[in-house]
Amino acid sequence: MIYSDGGARGNPGPAAVAFVALNEQGETVKTSTVYIGVHTNNQAEYEALLLALNYAVEAGAVEVACYLDSELVTKQLNGEYAVKDDVLHQYWRKVREIKGCFKKIDFYNVRRSHPQIQRADELVNETLDKQARLKNNSASAPVTKSPEGKTMFVHTSIRTSNMDRAIDFYSRFFGMRLQSRSEIKKTNAEIVFMQDPSGNGCILELTLYRNQKRFIQPDYEERLFDHLGFEVADMDKTLFAMRKENVTVTDEPFKFNEKTTIAFIEDPDGTQIELIERK
Repeated sequence: MIYSDGGARGNPGPAAVAFVALNEQGETVKTSTVYIGVHTNNQAEYEALLLALNYAVEAGAVEVACYLDSELVTKQLNGEYAVKDDVLHQYWRKVREIKGCFKKIDFYNVRRSHPQIQRADELVNETLDKQARLKNNSASAPVTKSPEGKTMFVHTSIRTSNMDRAIDFYSRFFGMRLQSRSEIKKTNAEIVFMQDPSGNGCILELTLYRNQKRFIQPDYEERLFDHLGFEVADMDKTLFAMRKENVTVTDEPFKFNEKTTIAFIEDPDGTQIELIERK
């Protein structure tokens, strides 16, 4: 049994998620919480459920009962409500995919006053309070200023020929979370912002220009843009998962120094990515 909860201070705003997992005897076997950056409340509810379900998969659970205080998300998952929002549909699809890992899975809507939901809610608020303190501390720390004032590197942008495929690639292999998805009618384009669940890493902007017909990367030596860099926990496991799906590995792993191993791959559109494993 898993009780999950997600919340945002503002809608959208800084958000965190948490879950409480119980065994058949009603004993707590796991609690977890994480800050996920700027999200809406509904997005946070899905994020919390996915966090819990991924734990259930790792724990080898066969049957899972999911309890949520979000009536909307519960009814969407049970097929009672249509999923009209594009971002929520991405989450809904991920839950549908992970359902296949279990022999049986059910979704139930419970009141916010439920004791286990309250436990999860307390974890969410503790995480948000901690993040707020960290933000306040960093705001008071000395910063290096440009001649015109404070600056910060915010995001990097790459183009894609297939937005859904790109979102799926960066979310599954690197754990990045969808922050926003927007249409730019003036240029017949779509842009997506993604970031790691902690909300601390650089933001990746994916851009799709629907009028762009030619989509061929120049030879590596002739590119002006070089590569993206992602730190991974286990180089071998990451590459094994990528090879199973025919991801192009351009440079096999090699020691950069005593503590660092790197390798290079390409995303589905040929953008070069450096994988970094630190010991």
